[in-house]
Amino acid sequence: MYYANKYVANNIVERTAMDKKLKLGHGNWVVGDQFWDREREIERFTELIEEGAHILLVAPRRIGKTSLMREAARRINGRYICLQVDLQKSQSPADALVELSVTTRPYKKIWERTFDIFRNVVCQVMGTIESLKIDDLTLTLRNGLTSGDWSAKGDRLLSILADSDKPVVIFFDEIAILVNRMLKGSDYKITPERIREVDGFMSWLRENSIRHKGKLRIVLTGSIGIGPVLHQAGLSATLNTFSPFDLPPWDSETATGCLRALANQYGMRFQEGADERIVELLGSCIPHHVETFFNAVYMNCKLSRSEVVTRDLVQEVYHTRMLGASGHAELSHLEERLKMVLGPEAYPLALELLTEAAVVGRLTIDAAVYLSEQYTFENLTSKDDLKQIFGIFEHDGYLQKVGTEFIFVSHLLRDWWKARFELYYKPVSQRRDQR
Repeated sequence: MYYANKYVANNIVERTAMDKKLKLGHGNWVVGDQFWDREREIERFTELIEEGAHILLVAPRRIGKTSLMREAARRINGRYICLQVDLQKSQSPADALVELSVTTRPYKKIWERTFDIFRNVVCQVMGTIESLKIDDLTLTLRNGLTSGDWSAKGDRLLSILADSDKPVVIFFDEIAILVNRMLKGSDYKITPERIREVDGFMSWLRENSIRHKGKLRIVLTGSIGIGPVLHQAGLSATLNTFSPFDLPPWDSETATGCLRALANQYGMRFQEGADERIVELLGSCIPHHVETFFNAVYMNCKLSRSEVVTRDLVQEVYHTRMLGASGHAELSHLEERLKMVLGPEAYPLALELLTEAAVVGRLTIDAAVYLSEQYTFENLTSKDDLKQIFGIFEHDGYLQKVGTEFIFVSHLLRDWWKARFELYYKPVSQRRDQR
C-alpha cells in the first residue's frame, strides 16, 4: 500500500510496533514469534547458506547466536536438512563425531547409513538400537570409536550427508569450548601433542568443507571466540574456508521495541523515558541482558502490585537486582568462561586489567604494562600475554579500544565488575603515588 502522507505511514508503522507482544524467553534460545527483529542479520545469514558458504558466527556470549541459527534452520526447513550439534560437553574429535551422528536419527535414510558406520561395535544391541534413549545411544556410538579411527569414520559420515537428497547444514555450537579443552587439557598447558590433535581436527573440518562445497554447509560458533583460541596455537589458518559473520548487540531502537512488546504482553506501562533509561544503563543491548532487566522490573512491579514502570524504579532495580546477588549469578559465568580460555596463569592478570578498567573508567596501555610487570609467566613474556589477553577482551566483548585506551563495551558488565572487585582494588595511579 502506498501512502502519500509520510507522517500517516510512519504513524501506522509506529502504532503497529506499539501493539506487538512478546513473551519472555527466560534465557533459552527462541524462534518464530519469540525471535525479535534481527531481520537484516537473518536475511544475510540465510543468504550465505543459499550461496553455499561455510560460516564462522562471531559474537560475545548471550548475544543470540543459537537463536539465530535455530531461526535460520526453521526458515529454510524443507529445502535443507539442518543438524544442530551441541559440542559443549565434548572432550575430543570422536565425541564431536558421535554428537553429529546422533543428530541424523530423525532422518531415516541418513540414519540407516550412519548406523552402518558403527555396526561392528553396536551389533550386540542391533535389535533394540531404535529404542535406545539419546544418552544411551551416544554412549554406545562413542564406544565404537577410537582416537585413531575417528577421522576415517568422520569422512564416511560427511560423505553420506553430502550424498543426501537435500543439501545439509551442520551447525556446530560451542566448538570453541571443545577446541579449548583439547588444546589445554585440565592443566591448561599447550603442548606440541595437543597442538597436533587440534590441528588434525580443524584441518579435517577444513578439508571436508572444501571437498563437499556446495553440498554441505558448515557453521561454527560458540560462547567463547574460537579465533583467539586457535591463534594461541598458531592454527588460525584452519579457519580460512569459513566466512566470518558478525552478530552485534541490538541497537537502542530494537531494544526499546523489545521492551515495549514485553510490556504489552505482561500488562505493564512505561512512563516517559523509563524504557530508554533501561537501554542507557545497559550501554550495550545484549538481548539476554535486555530481557533479564525487564524481568527484574516486572517482578518488582508484581510484588508492589503496580503496572507502571518509572525511571526511578528502573534505577532502583538496576542497583538492587541487576548489580545484586541475582545479577552476580548470571554475570559470574563470564568470569568462568574467561578463566576457561586463559587458564590459571594468565587469569589473575586479566582480572586486574578488567578491574582497573571498571574502577578507573578506562584502562590505559601504560597501566596495563605496569600490571603485567607484576606477574611472571612460565611460557610467555608479559608482552605476549598482554596481546593474548587484549585479543580475547576485544573478541569476546569485554573491552573496546577508544583512541589509546580501553573501556567496557557493556555498562552493566562494567558496573557489575566494579561492584564485585572495587573494595579490595587499588588503582595503578595510587600504587605509583605510594612509591
